Amino acid sequence: MTSLDFLAKYPFSEEAKKLVERENLSIEELAYDPLLSKARKMAKERLERAVLRSAFSQPDLLDPASEIYSLIIARIIVEGSKDEILRNLLAEHESKRFMQVSRDESDENLLKIASDLGVRMELKGEFHVNIIDYMRLSKRLRDPRWRAVNRKIEGGNVLLSRDEARRLLAEAVRERILSKIEVPELPPPFMDILKSLNIPRKTVKKSKKGLLPCVESLLDSIMRGENLPHVARFALASHLLAAGWSKEEVLDVFRHSPDFKEKIARYQIEQIAKKGYRPPSCRKMMSWGLCPGECRVRKVAKAD
Repeated sequence: MTSLDFLAKYPFSEEAKKLVERENLSIEELAYDPLLSKARKMAKERLERAVLRSAFSQPDLLDPASEIYSLIIARIIVEGSKDEILRNLLAEHESKRFMQVSRDESDENLLKIASDLGVRMELKGEFHVNIIDYMRLSKRLRDPRWRAVNRKIEGGNVLLSRDEARRLLAEAVRERILSKIEVPELPPPFMDILKSLNIPRKTVKKSKKGLLPCVESLLDSIMRGENLPHVARFALASHLLAAGWSKEEVLDVFRHSPDFKEKIARYQIEQIAKKGYRPPSCRKMMSWGLCPGECRVRKVAKAD
């Protein structure tokens, strides 16, 4: 039987889902039932911490039901808001929360979590992850060690250490939170929570005129709060700088990243500007999977 600790730490698990299905509460009950007041308060705190990019609270191991329903309510509010920035902020928050709470988790439970998240994973000395699942989940990870060419592969599986397996599962958690759910119109208590959130927003004052379609697509993605992979960030920053955007203007664009850290982002942008890195060519953008395809530019330069 699954422990209460497990349910509190992993409110997205199959057991948590079954508990919710047994209760079969309506959105009105979630919004108004006095027995769920703690869950609503925790949902608000969950969203506030995500928006502020602040540390998350430790799971309430004595009240897994409130942990489970707080995540459900938070996701309902995000879905009802139709706000992609908020969706990505919550996904980033839950991904990092998973890394924290799973630090001392047993290997058996990590495999159970993988199964719950639809990740094909086995333990054979090292963790073996199906290569298709690996490619899907590792695309956001920036370090070169995550590239498939730098990994040991056996029988269609990528071999990972325990911490690497956890990191990949954190991306599966992100994927789960980013997935859309159907919700009716938000009831007033949930709208009140949504309105109380100070979601960071900046508009691009600089004209997009003259930007290549691939660059404009990346710009639109980051402005929606999407977490771009490293090569996409480099491509966007170098293209914007080459197009005459100031370092501060480029930095303001990157403030929309759910994992934004000003010191790191500023340093990276200044390095690109200082060293005069040329923007990636069309051929390179295509090889990185960043070309929208029907861009009509057709200026395939020599590879960098």
